[in-house]
Formats: sequence, structure tokens, C-alpha cells
Amino acid sequence: MSLVPTGAALAAALAAGCLYVEPINDRPSAEIQRIGDGLVYRGDRLEFRALTVDPDRDPLTLAWRGQACDRSISDPAHRCSAVETGTDPTFTFAVPSTVDGAPTALLVITLDVTDDHGATARPRQALELPVSNHLPTVEIQRRGRELMGQFPPRVPITISALGRDLDSDALALTWTLFPAETSQPADLTFARLPDPASGGQAYQLIPDVIGTWIVRVDATDGIDDARGELTIVVQPDHAPCLAALDPATADGAVILATAPRRFAVRTVADDLDIYPAPPPGDPFLGAAELAWSMRAAGATAWTALPDVGAAVDFDPALYGPGDRVELRVEVADRNHRWPSLSPACPVDAPSCSVEPPTTCTQRHTYLVEAR
Repeated sequence: MSLVPTGAALAAALAAGCLYVEPINDRPSAEIQRIGDGLVYRGDRLEFRALTVDPDRDPLTLAWRGQACDRSISDPAHRCSAVETGTDPTFTFAVPSTVDGAPTALLVITLDVTDDHGATARPRQALELPVSNHLPTVEIQRRGRELMGQFPPRVPITISALGRDLDSDALALTWTLFPAETSQPADLTFARLPDPASGGQAYQLIPDVIGTWIVRVDATDGIDDARGELTIVVQPDHAPCLAALDPATADGAVILATAPRRFAVRTVADDLDIYPAPPPGDPFLGAAELAWSMRAAGATAWTALPDVGAAVDFDPALYGPGDRVELRVEVADRNHRWPSLSPACPVDAPSCSVEPPTTCTQRHTYLVEAR
């Protein structure tokens, strides 16, 4: 501040026989206010406001300065970069991801306020904001011969893991396999596959025994860690399921046949033996076996229909009007668990399952009436 009067004011005072003292100039005051709250992350765009007061209501000049640092500025080894400046009442700063290749850890925002007499607000306003790190995440998926949430042994399972990081940090993945209790290291396969085009990594697991298997994937961005686990249940080969039939009917429903029509199995779902059949030479998959039979409604014995494949053509012209015929299809896999041989499937049951769940059936019976 200045206590010395200007030249003109001093001359006038002397001429009047009095002493003139120029008014004292007070310093302005200032404060930095962040607009918004919450943690600060790399990539955020922050906004700040200058709160200023000048007792003399002098015009003020603002000088903002923003820096990003890789560690606390009290650390002698700290590095700061990404300097931005501004002179407006508000100041925005985009948090960079890195400082000289290291993750940004701290923001330093300073504000200098000066009035038109050169008086500067004291102390200088400074705001230090720590920069947080988004935790990485791990997504794990599996695909293979899964049926009812389970996989058969000695058949490949592909496991893929994708790490995600909102800070766009490079992630390192570490895989760990926890085999079933009775597994032998020499008999199982756990090998890395080429990285998927969609990103991440993939492994192939060929389990050698039944039981519970766990695949763990750890991810790190160099700051924080994340972990994902996938449980894989390996059980003996399941019985196949009649997945899609044409027509699809409920037990006991009567189908009126006024013209020739076809009854067909569209798909069989199974962990190993399927229909439509896999390509020849598949090292793991086989074709489901289908067997058709028929009998007159109310009869005792069933007559097998040999070599009909997945479909049977029914011609009502071969029967009298009102005649009813039961037409049955059954499916089995390489273990030959035919419903007709299972105590769980009485011969007169129109549909049945040789093992739980009952929603997976190996037998379906049509009731057809000729017209």
C-alpha cells in the first residue's frame, strides 16, 4: 500500500497550508471454490470459481494456474505437468491420465488476485486435490458342452476373461486353475489360446475328472487389483433332451390327420450327442440315436419303425375314419440309456425322463386320429 500523496495532491496541500495524506489501499482477498464435489478421477473435467473481495472496490485481475502431478508436491521426486492458465472468474481443468508416463495422483490449482494498484491477495490461494484410481474389473465367461449348468469330463471348455478400467489403464491378467480334488496334473489340459478379437485373454480347459473346478483371474492396473472367479461343475455325461419337435404337443392331445403329414424331431440337446448330427470326424461330439415306434390306441405291443431317421410320415388313408394311432419317438446317447429300458419310464407313460430334471425328456408320444 502507498502512504505517499501524488505530486498534484501534495502541491495543493502545501498551497493551502495543510498536509494531505492519500487514502490507504487495502489488499483484496480471495478464495478458490470447487464447483461440484465427489472424488476426482483421471479424465474428469473440473470447474472452479474465484470468490473475491476488495474493500476499495478496485478492479481485480485474476491469474489461475492448474497442474497435474504424479505424487505429493512435498515429495522431492514429484513431477508436475499439463499446466493450464486462465483469467476468468471460473476456471476449468481436464485431469490428464498420466504425468510423464506415471498415473496422475494430484492436482494443484493456484489463484493470484491483484487490484489495479498492484496489491495482491495474501496468502496465495492454492488447492490440492488427490486424484483417485478407478478399480479395475474382470468379466469371465465360459462356453462348451454345457447342459443344465454342467459340463462332461474330457471335453474342451473355453474360458475368456476381459479386464475393464475406466481410467483406460493397461491391465495385466494372471490366471490360476484350481482343479477338482481327484484330478491328476498329467491328465488335464489348461492352455492359453490366441487372444479373442473382442479383447482380453482366453484359455482352454479339458477337465479329466468330475467335480468342482475353479478358474481365478486377477487383474491389476499397477495401482489397484481386482479378482474374478468362475466355478465349473463337471459331471458325467447327461441323457439327451428332445429339444424341439414338430408338431409340439402336450401329452394326451389328439392330432386330427385329414391329409398326410410329417412328425419330426428338429433338435436334440445334449452335452455330447446331438441332432442335427455334428460334422464327421468331430473328436468329441457324436450323433443322438432316434427310435420310432407305433401301436393302435389301446393295444399292448409297440411296433418298431426301422430306419426312419428323424421323421415319420403318417398317411391317414391307410386307416379307417376315427382310427387312433400312438406314434412314439425316443432318443438315446452313446451310453444307450433308452427310455424303454429305464425303470423310470413305464411303457405306457407318454413322455418321461430317465434322470432329473423332468423338463428334459427322452420320450414323446403323439396320439393321431385319422379322418
